[in-house]
This record gives sequence, structure tokens and C-alpha cells, in this order.
Amino acid sequence: MADSPHRATILEPAPSSVSADVSPRRRSTRFRPRVLLVEPDKDTRSSLALGLVGAGFEVLAAPAIEDVLGELGEGRPLPHLVIAPAEASGDGLDGFTFCERLRADARTEHLPVYLLSRHEEPHHRSRAEAVRADDYLLQPLPPQVVVSLARLKAGRSAFAPAYEAHTVRMPLAQVVHALLWGSRSGRVELRDNEGWLSFHQGHVVDASFEGERGLTAIRRMLLFGSGAYAVSFAEVLAEGKLLLTLKIYASLLLPAAERFAALCALGIPLSARLVVDFKRLADILKSLPDDVGQVIRLFDGQRTVHTALLECRMPEVTTLEVVTCLYAQGVLVPANLVAEREPVPQSIPPFFEPVLSSGSLEDEEAPFSESFETPGPSRAA
Repeated sequence: MADSPHRATILEPAPSSVSADVSPRRRSTRFRPRVLLVEPDKDTRSSLALGLVGAGFEVLAAPAIEDVLGELGEGRPLPHLVIAPAEASGDGLDGFTFCERLRADARTEHLPVYLLSRHEEPHHRSRAEAVRADDYLLQPLPPQVVVSLARLKAGRSAFAPAYEAHTVRMPLAQVVHALLWGSRSGRVELRDNEGWLSFHQGHVVDASFEGERGLTAIRRMLLFGSGAYAVSFAEVLAEGKLLLTLKIYASLLLPAAERFAALCALGIPLSARLVVDFKRLADILKSLPDDVGQVIRLFDGQRTVHTALLECRMPEVTTLEVVTCLYAQGVLVPANLVAEREPVPQSIPPFFEPVLSSGSLEDEEAPFSESFETPGPSRAA
């Protein structure tokens, strides 16, 4: 690719910030994956660049594709991800032609490329597929969406069959949100839980999680799904109906999942077993809403918090909010705390065995003595 006047700006994370983790295996904190960002609008370019830098990426930002062609020439270190506008700026290159050139060059053919567009045209999706762009997304889109997509694909081949990630570094709810902004079809599959989710052009079309299907499975997968997972893209999916749109997901499920994660971070493990402190409950009972009773009844020291959330008739997030509040007020306490406060006695009294005094033994047995005598020859009269 020919050199061009250099008008690109390099933005780097602060030295103390954590590097973006773009691999299933954690890399050195000194490794800064580079994103090549082309965006004509100054404010949008700044917003996206700052979001990426805040996530640990090094960003090479420019207003036009021509400004970064020199950065892709021989002898230059290649970026780990390319983000470019689908439409041309003036008489310059458009993103489709740019992506086609990248795919035609052996050095850059495997670079992940995202194309952003301000106006969706009927032929844009088919053109994006024809030039093998990784995805085509409509603007304006939140910087967090770009960050999630960058974490998913930066530094990996554009044609990898699956992209591995982990919920600790890439929360599942955020990744699904980012995938629904695109035009691709694919599947998110948990490695450590029995769960998967299929998406198609901005819709969730099917989901399964620990025996549930449909909307319940989607919600519980986002709340309880954890560990390693894989994102794969495929053109053909099994038949499924449109269960969830991006708009509904962003307005309802994503806030609920983020609220659930924030409550979990307060410190009550989902594996904890809680019981009711009835003395404390009696003190504040009049101040509690009536609906709280259905939550309190679930905590018998045998159920875990996780089990209680699944069994309660209220939404899982609402139930966890109630549990957190009751725990903070001392109504719900760890079961082992009660066991330590009320220790089991060392000697257990024989509740079901009568204790007889030695002096009355003969008197107590006298009325029944004949019944236990050994049969013998009859005595003479």
C-alpha cells in the first residue's frame, strides 16, 4: 500500500493502566494491542478512542482512510484491529474498498475489520459480506460496544472459527449487547455451564440454559452464566423465532444484568446458605413490605441463595435486592453463624428411654412377671 501524508494521532493508555486482555491466555501487562480507528467526525472519533484507551488499547486515530495507509506499509507494525467508516469521505476510499484491499494483501488479509455506517443502505450488508468484513454496524453506537468487540477480536484472525473469552474479563451481558449491534449470525456457548444463545442480525433467536428455553433461558444465562465461553459466527442457523430485539435487550435485560452483577459484588455468595434470625425479624417486621415474606420463607438453612433466586416468584434481580437488604439488616444470617451461636450439646439426653429408679424395678415388673415365666409341669392341687 502506498504511503500517504501522516495525519493520524496515536493515543496510549496511562502507564499504570491494565493492558487490554485480547487472548484466552493472559498476556504481559506491557503488551498494548493497537487499534487503527478511522472516523470522520471529530467528536465521535474522540469518544471511541478514549473508550478504547481506557480499556487498555493503544489507538491510532485518523479522520480519513488515506491518512492511515502508510501505517500499513512494509516495515510498519500491523494493528490488531481495524475500524473504518463504510462511506467514503469526499473523494477518498470507502470502507468496503479499503477492506477489499486489506484482504487482497497477504500481510493484512487476516486483520479483523469492522465497518461503521451512519446510514444503512439495502446493499451494505451484502457488500460487507462480499469483502469479508468482520461485521457491519450502524452508528451512533456506545463506546462500550466498540470496546467489547475489540476485546473479542483484536489480535486474532478474522477467519477464526471461534473466539474464546471469559466472564471475568468480558461480562457475558456486554458481549451479547455488542454482538446484537452487528449484522452477523452466530452462537455464544458457555464452556462451564449448560447454556448457549443464538443471534441473527440484531436479534436473539434461541437460547438454552440448564433445562430452560426461550426468554427465561436468556435471562438466566446472562445472570448466572459464568466461566469460559466461545463466540462463533455462522451464516446458517437452526430455525428459531425472534425472541428479543436489540432495543428490548438494551432497555431491560442489560440494565438488569448489570444491576445483578453489582449486587453480587457486594459480597453475598450465591452459594451461601442463609437462615432467618427471628428475633431480629420480630424487631423490624412492621417496617417490611408484605411481599418480603415470600423471600424470607425460602431461607431455611438448606437452600443456597442461588436456589432461592430460582424458586422465588419475583424476578431474580428483585429477589437478590431483597436478600441483600435483609442481610444488611441482620434478618438473614449465614447458617454456620447460627450453628456456632447455638452449639450442639456434648451429651444428648435419652428422650425416648424412661429412667427407672433401682428401688422400684421389682414393683414395676411384678404385674407382668407371670407373663414371662417359663412354662412347666402343672402343680398338683
